[in-house]
Amino acid sequence: MKLLALALLAVGCAAPDDDWVVRPPGGGTGTGSSGQQVDAARPDAGDLDGGTGDLTGVVCVVADLRAPDACPAIATAAGVLVRRLGDATGATSDASGRFTLVAPGPVVILDVGRGAAALAPAVVPVDNDGTVVHAPVPTRAAWDATVVATGATVAPGNGSIALYVDTSAGTPAAGVTIDLPAGGVTGPFYDRSGGAWTAGGGTGPAGVALVLDLPPGNYQLDGGDGAGHLVSLGPVPVAADALTFVRAALTP
Repeated sequence: MKLLALALLAVGCAAPDDDWVVRPPGGGTGTGSSGQQVDAARPDAGDLDGGTGDLTGVVCVVADLRAPDACPAIATAAGVLVRRLGDATGATSDASGRFTLVAPGPVVILDVGRGAAALAPAVVPVDNDGTVVHAPVPTRAAWDATVVATGATVAPGNGSIALYVDTSAGTPAAGVTIDLPAGGVTGPFYDRSGGAWTAGGGTGPAGVALVLDLPPGNYQLDGGDGAGHLVSLGPVPVAADALTFVRAALTP
């Protein structure tokens, strides 16, 4: 994976088992609210015909928030609504989980899985550069179990963020703490082995920080590992009743 200091999650894939590729809005030319440049989408799949304004992707059903890179070929990925955040209509994934969405413009923030009983809706920013994107969405069971494991609750109408922190080498970064963003009241919670999530101690072996129960809006995430390596990511979009997937790399 190619990662820079800041990255919002958008994932390119050629096959269901491929890893995410982390992408922010902006195509590598924008800046987050911290003023740092964000990375653009790098595909794992071949180019599509350019100039059509269409975005093609694959729905990836996530069964474990500590292992979001897995993308199984399962029936739940079919018939999933994918649309631009804020739109009333969109596209529905086919039997293989593939979808094509009319979405002109260089950046698209996807709203994935609305109305699917087995899925918890996800927000996924992607770079619309003519490559196949990867749209992760958690199962309802996995998301509910994760929230229960934190001991917290998410009020109806609020959303949450799953932040995956990497080292500069692209591996999960342990021991990273994240400041609770302005407007937040719960967390962050960090991954632990065996499915546990704790409110202290920093990221665990999967490098995950969860910020729960946020009113819809845009948020800035900042933190570090206590050894001079920092994380600064924003703006991160949060939508009602949805989980936003984002990733950031530690910087010196």
